[in-house]
Amino acid sequence: MKFFDSHCHLQFEAFDGLTESIVSDMIKSDSKAIIVGSSIESSKEGVLLSKKYPQCLYSSVGVHPVHSLDFEIYKDGSERKVSVEYPQDLNKLRELIDDNVKAIGECGIDFSYLRGLNGNDEQIAEWKEKQINCFKFQINLAKEFNLPLILHIRKEYMVGLDILNQINFKGKVLFHFFKGKYSDFEEILKYSNCYFSFSNIVTYDNSMDKVLKDMPLDRFMIETDAPYVSPIGKKGEINEPKNVFYVAEKISKVKDMNIEDVLDISYDNAMKFFNI
Repeated sequence: MKFFDSHCHLQFEAFDGLTESIVSDMIKSDSKAIIVGSSIESSKEGVLLSKKYPQCLYSSVGVHPVHSLDFEIYKDGSERKVSVEYPQDLNKLRELIDDNVKAIGECGIDFSYLRGLNGNDEQIAEWKEKQINCFKFQINLAKEFNLPLILHIRKEYMVGLDILNQINFKGKVLFHFFKGKYSDFEEILKYSNCYFSFSNIVTYDNSMDKVLKDMPLDRFMIETDAPYVSPIGKKGEINEPKNVFYVAEKISKVKDMNIEDVLDISYDNAMKFFNI
Protein backbone atom coordinates (compact mmCIF):
# COMPACT_ATOMS: atom_id res chain seq x y z
CA MET A 1 0.00 0.00 0.00
CA LYS A 2 1.27 3.47 -0.83
CA PHE A 3 1.54 6.18 1.79
CA PHE A 4 2.51 9.84 2.12
CA ASP A 5 4.65 10.75 5.13
CA SER A 6 4.02 14.47 5.47
CA HIS A 7 6.91 15.08 7.87
CA CYS A 8 10.19 13.20 8.29
CA HIS A 9 13.92 13.89 8.53
CA LEU A 10 15.62 11.32 6.34
CA GLN A 11 18.56 13.72 5.92
CA PHE A 12 19.47 13.41 9.61
CA GLU A 13 22.54 11.56 10.79
CA ALA A 14 20.34 8.87 12.39
CA PHE A 15 19.64 7.53 8.88
CA ASP A 16 23.23 7.25 7.70
CA GLY A 17 23.53 3.94 5.86
CA LEU A 18 19.75 3.37 5.89
CA THR A 19 18.38 5.96 3.48
CA GLU A 20 18.92 4.09 0.21
CA SER A 21 17.06 0.99 1.41
CA ILE A 22 14.17 3.05 2.84
CA VAL A 23 13.80 5.11 -0.32
CA SER A 24 14.03 2.03 -2.57
CA ASP A 25 11.06 0.48 -0.78
CA MET A 26 9.13 3.75 -1.04
CA ILE A 27 9.68 3.95 -4.78
CA LYS A 28 8.41 0.38 -5.23
CA SER A 29 5.14 1.22 -3.46
CA ASP A 30 4.72 4.66 -5.08
CA SER A 31 4.98 6.25 -1.63
CA LYS A 32 6.13 9.81 -0.97
CA ALA A 33 7.51 11.96 1.84
CA ILE A 34 8.37 15.54 2.71
CA ILE A 35 11.94 15.89 4.01
CA VAL A 36 11.63 18.69 6.53
CA GLY A 37 14.43 21.08 7.43
CA SER A 38 15.01 22.24 11.00
CA SER A 39 18.02 24.52 10.37
CA ILE A 40 19.71 26.14 7.39
CA GLU A 41 22.13 23.22 7.32
CA SER A 42 19.55 20.41 7.55
CA SER A 43 17.32 22.24 5.08
CA LYS A 44 20.17 22.22 2.56
CA GLU A 45 20.77 18.51 3.20
CA GLY A 46 17.05 17.84 2.74
CA VAL A 47 16.94 19.67 -0.58
CA LEU A 48 19.93 17.69 -1.84
CA LEU A 49 18.32 14.41 -0.77
CA SER A 50 15.03 15.24 -2.46
CA LYS A 51 16.89 16.05 -5.68
CA LYS A 52 18.65 12.69 -5.49
CA TYR A 53 15.33 10.84 -5.24
CA PRO A 54 12.79 13.03 -7.08
CA GLN A 55 10.51 10.01 -7.66
CA CYS A 56 9.34 10.08 -4.06
CA LEU A 57 10.97 12.81 -1.98
CA TYR A 58 10.19 16.51 -1.70
CA SER A 59 11.58 19.04 0.75
CA SER A 60 10.64 21.82 3.10
CA VAL A 61 13.12 24.45 4.27
CA GLY A 62 12.94 26.10 7.66
CA VAL A 63 14.43 26.89 11.05
CA HIS A 64 12.94 25.12 14.06
CA PRO A 65 12.31 27.18 17.23
CA VAL A 66 15.16 25.31 18.94
CA HIS A 67 17.57 26.96 16.48
CA SER A 68 16.03 30.44 16.68
CA LEU A 69 18.39 31.96 19.24
CA ASP A 70 21.98 33.19 18.87
CA PHE A 71 23.44 30.11 20.56
CA GLU A 72 22.88 26.36 20.83
CA ILE A 73 20.30 25.43 23.45
CA TYR A 74 19.83 21.73 22.72
CA LYS A 75 22.10 18.99 21.41
CA ASP A 76 20.37 16.42 19.20
CA GLY A 77 22.51 13.43 18.27
CA SER A 78 19.96 12.25 15.69
CA GLU A 79 20.05 15.52 13.77
CA ARG A 80 23.61 16.60 13.35
CA LYS A 81 25.26 15.67 10.10
CA VAL A 82 26.84 19.09 9.78
CA SER A 83 27.32 21.66 12.54
CA VAL A 84 24.60 24.27 12.94
CA GLU A 85 25.90 27.83 12.82
CA TYR A 86 24.50 30.45 15.22
CA PRO A 87 22.85 32.76 14.77
CA GLN A 88 21.07 31.24 11.79
CA ASP A 89 21.07 33.47 8.69
CA LEU A 90 17.42 33.16 7.74
CA ASN A 91 18.02 34.82 4.38
CA LYS A 92 19.86 31.67 3.31
CA LEU A 93 16.50 29.86 3.27
CA ARG A 94 15.54 31.98 0.28
CA GLU A 95 18.58 30.68 -1.63
CA LEU A 96 17.45 27.06 -1.15
CA ILE A 97 13.97 27.42 -2.59
CA ASP A 98 13.43 25.70 -5.94
CA ASP A 99 10.78 23.52 -7.60
CA ASN A 100 11.41 20.60 -5.25
CA VAL A 101 10.78 22.74 -2.16
CA LYS A 102 7.09 22.41 -1.36
CA ALA A 103 6.80 24.27 1.96
CA ILE A 104 8.46 26.55 4.50
CA GLY A 105 9.18 24.99 7.88
CA GLU A 106 9.31 23.54 10.30
CA CYS A 107 8.93 26.80 12.12
CA GLY A 108 6.80 28.07 14.95
CA ILE A 109 6.59 28.47 18.71
CA ASP A 110 8.10 26.25 21.39
CA PHE A 111 8.97 28.02 24.63
CA SER A 112 9.61 24.73 26.45
CA TYR A 113 13.29 24.77 25.44
CA LEU A 114 13.78 28.05 27.28
CA ARG A 115 12.99 26.62 30.72
CA GLY A 116 16.38 24.94 31.05
CA LEU A 117 18.39 28.08 30.26
CA ASN A 118 18.09 29.63 33.75
CA GLY A 119 17.57 33.11 32.39
CA ASN A 120 16.07 36.04 34.27
CA ASP A 121 12.71 37.50 33.25
CA GLU A 122 14.30 40.02 30.90
CA GLN A 123 16.39 37.37 29.13
CA ILE A 124 13.44 35.00 28.77
CA ALA A 125 11.35 37.79 27.27
CA GLU A 126 14.18 38.53 24.82
CA TRP A 127 14.52 34.87 23.85
CA LYS A 128 10.77 34.56 23.28
CA GLU A 129 10.85 37.66 21.08
CA LYS A 130 13.72 36.20 19.01
CA GLN A 131 11.78 32.96 18.53
CA ILE A 132 8.67 34.86 17.49
CA ASN A 133 10.65 37.00 15.04
CA CYS A 134 12.22 33.86 13.54
CA PHE A 135 8.70 32.50 13.04
CA LYS A 136 7.44 35.75 11.51
CA PHE A 137 10.33 35.84 9.04
CA GLN A 138 9.36 32.40 7.77
CA ILE A 139 5.67 33.27 7.54
CA ASN A 140 6.59 36.21 5.33
CA LEU A 141 8.90 33.98 3.29
CA ALA A 142 6.00 31.60 2.68
CA LYS A 143 3.92 34.57 1.53
CA GLU A 144 6.71 35.75 -0.77
CA PHE A 145 7.03 32.36 -2.51
CA ASN A 146 3.37 31.35 -2.22
CA LEU A 147 4.26 28.21 -0.28
CA PRO A 148 2.44 26.48 2.59
CA LEU A 149 3.79 26.48 6.13
CA ILE A 150 4.72 23.49 8.28
CA LEU A 151 4.36 24.53 11.90
CA HIS A 152 6.06 23.21 15.02
CA ILE A 153 3.89 24.36 17.92
CA ARG A 154 4.15 23.00 21.45
CA LYS A 155 1.18 23.93 23.63
CA GLU A 156 1.09 27.57 22.43
CA TYR A 157 -1.36 26.92 19.57
CA MET A 158 -3.32 30.11 20.14
CA VAL A 159 -0.10 32.16 20.20
CA GLY A 160 0.85 30.66 16.85
CA LEU A 161 -2.61 31.29 15.42
CA ASP A 162 -2.56 34.88 16.66
CA ILE A 163 0.80 35.53 14.96
CA LEU A 164 -0.53 34.09 11.68
CA ASN A 165 -3.51 36.44 11.96
CA GLN A 166 -1.29 39.43 12.78
CA ILE A 167 0.59 38.87 9.54
CA ASN A 168 -2.67 38.09 7.73
CA PHE A 169 -1.33 34.83 6.35
CA LYS A 170 -3.94 33.29 4.07
CA GLY A 171 -1.83 30.47 2.63
CA LYS A 172 -2.08 26.84 3.66
CA VAL A 173 -0.87 25.89 7.13
CA LEU A 174 -0.06 22.43 8.48
CA PHE A 175 -0.02 21.96 12.26
CA HIS A 176 2.60 19.22 12.34
CA PHE A 177 2.53 16.61 15.14
CA PHE A 178 -0.74 18.00 16.45
CA LYS A 179 -1.29 17.18 20.11
CA GLY A 180 -3.31 20.14 21.30
CA LYS A 181 -6.37 20.33 23.47
CA TYR A 182 -9.78 19.78 21.93
CA SER A 183 -10.43 23.52 22.31
CA ASP A 184 -7.27 24.21 20.24
CA PHE A 185 -8.53 21.81 17.59
CA GLU A 186 -11.93 23.52 17.48
CA GLU A 187 -10.42 26.98 17.10
CA ILE A 188 -7.92 26.01 14.40
CA LEU A 189 -10.63 24.15 12.52
CA LYS A 190 -12.45 27.46 12.00
CA TYR A 191 -9.71 28.46 9.54
CA SER A 192 -10.23 26.66 6.24
CA ASN A 193 -6.56 27.09 5.29
CA CYS A 194 -5.36 25.13 8.35
CA TYR A 195 -4.68 21.38 8.37
CA PHE A 196 -3.55 18.84 10.96
CA SER A 197 -0.90 16.13 10.80
CA PHE A 198 -0.79 13.23 13.25
CA SER A 199 2.19 11.16 14.33
CA ASN A 200 2.59 7.86 16.15
CA ILE A 201 2.06 9.70 19.43
CA VAL A 202 -1.64 9.00 18.84
CA THR A 203 -0.90 5.27 19.21
CA TYR A 204 0.36 5.71 22.77
CA ASP A 205 -3.02 6.29 24.45
CA ASN A 206 -6.56 7.49 23.76
CA SER A 207 -5.99 11.18 24.61
CA MET A 208 -6.35 12.24 20.96
CA ASP A 209 -9.25 9.95 20.08
CA LYS A 210 -11.96 12.63 20.21
CA VAL A 211 -9.92 14.92 17.94
CA LEU A 212 -9.31 12.05 15.50
CA LYS A 213 -12.95 11.05 15.53
CA ASP A 214 -14.15 14.58 14.76
CA MET A 215 -11.40 15.39 12.26
CA PRO A 216 -12.85 16.24 8.82
CA LEU A 217 -11.51 13.85 6.20
CA ASP A 218 -10.24 16.68 3.98
CA ARG A 219 -8.18 18.38 6.72
CA PHE A 220 -5.73 15.74 7.96
CA MET A 221 -2.43 14.12 7.04
CA ILE A 222 -0.24 11.46 8.65
CA GLU A 223 3.45 11.60 9.48
CA THR A 224 6.26 9.89 11.35
CA ASP A 225 8.55 12.78 12.35
CA ALA A 226 11.19 10.09 11.74
CA PRO A 227 13.65 9.32 13.25
CA TYR A 228 11.68 10.34 16.34
CA VAL A 229 8.54 8.96 18.02
CA SER A 230 8.44 5.31 17.02
CA PRO A 231 5.00 3.69 17.32
CA ILE A 232 3.90 1.85 20.42
CA GLY A 233 5.57 -1.54 20.51
CA LYS A 234 8.61 -0.20 18.62
CA LYS A 235 9.88 2.29 21.18
CA GLY A 236 13.66 2.38 21.20
CA GLU A 237 13.82 1.56 17.49
CA ILE A 238 14.56 4.17 14.86
CA ASN A 239 11.34 5.41 13.32
CA GLU A 240 10.99 5.47 9.52
CA PRO A 241 8.39 6.64 6.97
CA LYS A 242 6.62 3.29 6.52
CA ASN A 243 5.51 3.52 10.16
CA VAL A 244 2.78 5.93 9.12
CA PHE A 245 0.81 2.69 8.76
CA TYR A 246 0.48 2.61 12.56
CA VAL A 247 -0.96 6.15 12.55
CA ALA A 248 -3.38 5.18 9.78
CA GLU A 249 -4.37 2.06 11.70
CA LYS A 250 -5.18 4.11 14.81
CA ILE A 251 -7.24 6.61 12.81
CA SER A 252 -9.09 3.81 11.01
CA LYS A 253 -10.11 2.27 14.34
CA VAL A 254 -11.26 5.55 15.88
CA LYS A 255 -13.19 6.61 12.78
CA ASP A 256 -14.40 3.09 11.94
CA MET A 257 -12.84 3.16 8.47
CA ASN A 258 -10.71 0.83 6.37
CA ILE A 259 -7.00 1.51 6.80
CA GLU A 260 -6.65 1.59 2.99
CA ASP A 261 -9.12 4.47 2.84
CA VAL A 262 -7.25 6.41 5.54
CA LEU A 263 -3.98 5.95 3.64
CA ASP A 264 -5.54 6.98 0.33
CA ILE A 265 -7.29 10.04 1.75
CA SER A 266 -4.21 11.25 3.63
CA TYR A 267 -2.12 10.66 0.48
CA ASP A 268 -4.52 12.74 -1.65
CA ASN A 269 -4.72 15.48 0.99
CA ALA A 270 -0.92 15.75 1.10
CA MET A 271 -0.61 15.85 -2.69
CA LYS A 272 -3.08 18.74 -2.82
CA PHE A 273 -1.66 20.56 0.18
CA PHE A 274 1.91 20.49 -1.14
CA ASN A 275 0.79 21.12 -4.73
CA ILE A 276 2.46 18.01 -6.13
